[in-house]
Amino acid sequence: MRINRTFSIPIELVQELKKKHNQSETVTRALRKYLDNQGESSIEHASTRQLMAALLAREDIDETMKALLLQILTK
Repeated sequence: MRINRTFSIPIELVQELKKKHNQSETVTRALRKYLDNQGESSIEHASTRQLMAALLAREDIDETMKALLLQILTK
């Protein structure tokens, strides 16, 4: 059984979603993946930006690398 829901999402996501053939299935798969991984915090699932931000927060990072990451993340 399916039910309609209304949610507010960023316009960028709406524009990307419009390109998909079956928008409901795309959203369903994304939500299932998100909810299935709620308890997990794996490096495999982290985005590149998340990994860069995590590196930036470390104390043992080289100053040159820190400056480069900061420059990339603030674009």
